[in-house]
Amino acid sequence: MTYFEGSFSKLKMTDQLADLQKASDNDLFETEFLKKSIEAYRLALLSNVKYSFSELYHSGTWQKYEKRVAALARKHPSRDPFAAYLSRTRNDDWRGANSRQSYRSALVRLAAQMVLEVAPSFWRYVLVKTTDTEARYQLVRQLKRHLDEEAWCQVKTVTAAFSGDDLKKLRGAVAFLIQVPPDPEHTAVRRLSTNGPKKSSKPRTENSKKQTLYALNQHQRRRTKENPRYDWRDHFWQRAVLADRYIDDYRRACIAVLMLTGCRPSEVSDDLGVVIRAFERDGENRLAFEISGAKLAKADAEGHGKGQERRWIEVCCQTPEAHWLFAHVSDHCDDQMNIRLVAPTHSQTGLALMPTERQRRVTNSLGKLLERLGRVAFPRLQHRLSPYVFRHALSSDFRSGGGRWSSEEIATVLGHQSTRTQSNYGSANTSRGLAGSRAVQIVQVSALNPVRSSECGPPGGPDRPRPA
Repeated sequence: MTYFEGSFSKLKMTDQLADLQKASDNDLFETEFLKKSIEAYRLALLSNVKYSFSELYHSGTWQKYEKRVAALARKHPSRDPFAAYLSRTRNDDWRGANSRQSYRSALVRLAAQMVLEVAPSFWRYVLVKTTDTEARYQLVRQLKRHLDEEAWCQVKTVTAAFSGDDLKKLRGAVAFLIQVPPDPEHTAVRRLSTNGPKKSSKPRTENSKKQTLYALNQHQRRRTKENPRYDWRDHFWQRAVLADRYIDDYRRACIAVLMLTGCRPSEVSDDLGVVIRAFERDGENRLAFEISGAKLAKADAEGHGKGQERRWIEVCCQTPEAHWLFAHVSDHCDDQMNIRLVAPTHSQTGLALMPTERQRRVTNSLGKLLERLGRVAFPRLQHRLSPYVFRHALSSDFRSGGGRWSSEEIATVLGHQSTRTQSNYGSANTSRGLAGSRAVQIVQVSALNPVRSSECGPPGGPDRPRPA
């Protein structure tokens, strides 16, 4: 039985009383533990405020939680993931705040599920075991005072058996939830900084992507002293992407899309995809991209959602990868091409993979490919080239354009519904004064949803065309 299955044999409650006789003789009926179980039940409900258990399962997050819990359990002598987490926290044995937060979120949901499933059986057992009428009446009053109608109905109708193992699980889950309360926004630990440097030698944060872009731009500034026309993205495309005999044209087209549009790597997966159309207008070769967005969230009560479900970008071909992509789509794909990288539908154990897990695998695959190509193009680079570096680079090109593009239009290109989010991508000073901007060839952008402005005044129109 896994930690997340939580299924119990349906036996009559009276047949299981002997299993708990020793526990009841000690502290089973302590008022303090009863209060703690009720408080833990309230905290377990709080953990479901943003995402329910079913939503986590269908999104693939539940499977990730299972893996994290199992990994923690393997590292503890008693196979107790709660104790393993608390021990590592006391010893500050975490790679970073994000790593600690991911394990914390998984264990909180595990503890919440245990409490929600086992607590009603425990309360029913306590009532059955209490022989004194007055004491039982007081217990009923106490439970009714703290539980809602649905929870009390569970207590009255529960048929699940209650055993010593269930009591042990409940005690561990209750203690952990009270000590580590739910954090629906998953930010409690991320606000704290861990002591000492990270143990991982590879940069993994947003700052590392900005540092990679900064290092590449510094490299370009040094090279332009000898060759004023040098551009690191042109060099990467010609020296690594085109010259690599192990990459097929489909992968080259995928890399070109990342460089030209700054889209997320998950957006080229087969669950989403990018549609490319090649055409001529006013004697110029142009590419139109239709991108199905990732990282979406439903609109709240005020109608504010997260992420653009669909956006369109039109490019006037001026850079090497744009010219190559136009020729490839025109000559081989009848002027239209769909970019959809295929990910496995099932794991090696036969478990069906959720869309988010499939998109994650596409992102990892592209990350490994670009890291290898980055080492070919820039052998002295101390940072790891990743798909998001091109996203940061395009954002920097837009923001250093001297006000040519509004914040709403930049948010549209990046697939955001708010201008506030773009502050995490690139910097106005990073690409200033450098040749090779990819933003100058983008002539028109639009999106399915309007962009919310975080500044005062009415938002600009993201659908306004720009001159070539």
